[in-house]
Amino acid sequence: MKPLLKTLAIPALVLLTPVAFAGSEKDCLLEGTVQHGEQAGQNTTSVKIHSISQYDSDARCKIRSNQKMEFKLPQDTRLQNAPSGSDVKYRYRSDGSGQSDTQLISVGA
Repeated sequence: MKPLLKTLAIPALVLLTPVAFAGSEKDCLLEGTVQHGEQAGQNTTSVKIHSISQYDSDARCKIRSNQKMEFKLPQDTRLQNAPSGSDVKYRYRSDGSGQSDTQLISVGA
């Protein structure tokens, strides 16, 4: 019985694998606030993300509460010039291969 189960399970996993990769694409709207501060004697600018949602109605953006997202925000002088507490919006996109892109959409809007 076990060999039969293995014979059925392996083709099922192979058939489900493309579906899992196709569903891993993300197109999200990240919203946050600008934070300026001092760290090791240097002025630093960071963004605290407080909201993640679909970029538009057709976009996929599934994030589990325990899932960690890591990405580097692009350098932009608008962030350095924005006062602390300014609202910012980013578009975050990733594909099934792990490639991602983050674009600054707006600052202070």
